[in-house]
This record gives sequence, structure tokens and C-alpha cells, in this order.
Amino acid sequence: MITKKRFEAQVSNNNGQGRSPFWIKSAAQSSAASEEKAFAVFQSDILIPEQFLATYQRTFRLDPEKVLMLAVLQDAVTCFQENIATTCKRKRALFSEAEEWFLVEDKSYLFSFENICEALGFDAGYLRQGVMRWKQKATQKPNDSEPQKRAAS
Repeated sequence: MITKKRFEAQVSNNNGQGRSPFWIKSAAQSSAASEEKAFAVFQSDILIPEQFLATYQRTFRLDPEKVLMLAVLQDAVTCFQENIATTCKRKRALFSEAEEWFLVEDKSYLFSFENICEALGFDAGYLRQGVMRWKQKATQKPNDSEPQKRAAS
């Protein structure tokens, strides 16, 4: 059997003040308890594989249908924002279709704006207002938002 050497901290009384520094343990603390704590670090954890793998998974899960709905919403926002000021007919059509899709309050088909927002837990009215507010700021003329600067004469 291999014996372990024990090292004990020397306690000084700080020039007669009676207290030892915080990093030196007092004699009142048992060394057995501190030894148990030290060896607890090297013991294996008792986890089932699902608990261990749960730490590497994302916190929310989306069904494949909801992932598709989120992709449709993201594509609509992208088409709306990137093609707002284009002159190309094809890109202008993408913008107008996305804008119409945002504005229609129809729930009759599965991938309508209202149904996608409801399935994903978003407030459709809030998103609609945000998109229209973004459009208003993007189409606003630069000289309307800032006063025109004049050169000093």
C-alpha cells in the first residue's frame, strides 16, 4: 500500500493578533472533510447519455415544418429589404409580392403570413408594423430626414 504524505499548513498568529490569513485553514477544520472534497473532483459523474448529450443540443427545438416556415419568413423579409429600390422588373416583382404577402390578413392557406407568425409564436401585427416602418425609413429622401447643410460664405 502506498502511503500519502500529508502536508499541513503552518498557522501563524499574525504578530499576536490571533487570526490567520484567509488562505490558511484553521486547526478547527477537519482535514478528512477537505480530503474528501479534493478527491470528489476525480470521481466520475453519474449521468445517463441523454443528460450528457443535452448539454450539446440547442435549447429550443423546431419541427421541420416550423424550420420551413421560418425560412419562408426570412426569405420574404430578405426579398422585401434587398429589392425595395431596384429598377429591375424581376426584382421589383419580388419586392411587391413580399409586400403583398405581409399586408394580406388571409389565413386560408398554410403558409400565409398570419399562419406562419402564429405557428412560430410571433405577433403578426407587430412584425407587419416593423416591416412597414422600415420601408418608410428606407424610402424617405435623405434631405427630408436631415436639414440641408449650407456652405459658409
